Amino acid sequence: MKIRRIAAAVLAVTSLVGGLTACGNSSSADSGTTVKVGVVGDSNEAWDQVVIPNLKKEGINVELVKFSDYIQPNEALAKGDIDLNAYQGYILMDDFNKTHDNALAAVGETVLNPISLYSDKAKKVEDIPEGSEVTIANDSVNAARGLLLLQSAGLIKLDYKEGTNPTPDDIVSNPKNLKITELEASQTARSLPDVGASVINVFMALDAGLNPKSDAIYIEPVNEQSKPYYNIIVSRAKDKDNATYKKIVDAYRSDDVKKLIDKLYKGAVIPLW
Repeated sequence: MKIRRIAAAVLAVTSLVGGLTACGNSSSADSGTTVKVGVVGDSNEAWDQVVIPNLKKEGINVELVKFSDYIQPNEALAKGDIDLNAYQGYILMDDFNKTHDNALAAVGETVLNPISLYSDKAKKVEDIPEGSEVTIANDSVNAARGLLLLQSAGLIKLDYKEGTNPTPDDIVSNPKNLKITELEASQTARSLPDVGASVINVFMALDAGLNPKSDAIYIEPVNEQSKPYYNIIVSRAKDKDNATYKKIVDAYRSDDVKKLIDKLYKGAVIPLW
């Protein structure tokens, strides 16, 4: 199933929140009752330390509803079991919407978890040796993202149909004659000593002791090309203008959350405000 493939592809590079599965019926946010927010993962610091306490002062109670996979939070939201979710990028939401009558919509953007180019052989992109091997992730979503990063860095040019994921076969210019090798995402950082450069997602890099801000030779820019990978807070489409939900987004997009993200990730995760 396509949604499951895409979900698996973005599992390691999406939002900062999550945990075990739990669902329940929710009441209207406008009635002043609890707003249920679906999350995935083990890092809830922004919510627990900043967003939830600050919203409570405004009379808005946020309950994190924790899921263990990347399919259920959208299904639960579409069914009305939760009010919002905060775990995905546009690319996953858009794919879900294709088979669910555009049921969901983004209320606001939160962070970009950038992919970056690293090298043990070069200090700058232009110094990557000619003929070098460059590794990228081998799933279709992150392979495409890696190729687009290499194009943005000026190493290759692609010619591909809009709305599709580019592949190495779509490379039309490769001045350095780089050999593009696709690996399991978990192997990209491990390949670094043996290749000219590697495209590595932020959490794989952090696990390997790398930080894009200090160690990468090129970081994915915040622009229209990277927008599909922006993390978003999502509601049902009919609720996207809900005033309470917008207050929740505003509470996330605060200076206090930005400071916490910088403290936790040392610039590796980019706030989108």
